[in-house]
Amino acid sequence: MTWDDVIAARPDTVLVLPCGFPPDRTLRERGLLTSLPGWDELPAVRTGDVWVLDEPAYFNRPGPRVVRGAEVLAHVLHSVRAGDPVTEAEARRLG
Repeated sequence: MTWDDVIAARPDTVLVLPCGFPPDRTLRERGLLTSLPGWDELPAVRTGDVWVLDEPAYFNRPGPRVVRGAEVLAHVLHSVRAGDPVTEAEARRLG
């Protein structure tokens, strides 16, 4: 998806999970995203609904961890608890 497509979509929620990046690295490099033109105008940014997820742990490997990834998404997207509570290591707001 291009950045222009993201701006045009005006998302209410943004999930940040670059392929192969654990959350700590994503957070260290967040300036690459937050400095893009139009970032501050996105509805998700204005409401604080931008999430960094642990992509390597839950979203790119087949197996039981995929279920945990679905539980994390349920929490982030719908404020629904499915399974164990979601930890900050699994999903945290981009601040």
